[in-house]
Amino acid sequence: MMQTLSIPIFPLGATLFPAGMMALKIFEVRYLDMIGRCHKAGAPFGVVSLTQGQEVRHPGATEAFAGVGTLATISHFDAPRPGLMVIRAT
Repeated sequence: MMQTLSIPIFPLGATLFPAGMMALKIFEVRYLDMIGRCHKAGAPFGVVSLTQGQEVRHPGATEAFAGVGTLATISHFDAPRPGLMVIRAT
């Protein structure tokens, strides 16, 4: 029997290559929640490049994503103030 794995996805205008590092400042509520859950659980998340649309969601905007992404883990986490997280993902 095949098992399905659900991974939270972070769409970005940049690419995280395998074995690479990416610094992120997170302020959008949906991603604050997602990254907070990943950090607490020690769980990875996916980074996928946007092929259409923008990182910050705008009403009525259309987003499209690359067919392949990278599995990332949080190697550094800081929450300097409410509504802002600063992480390093590898």
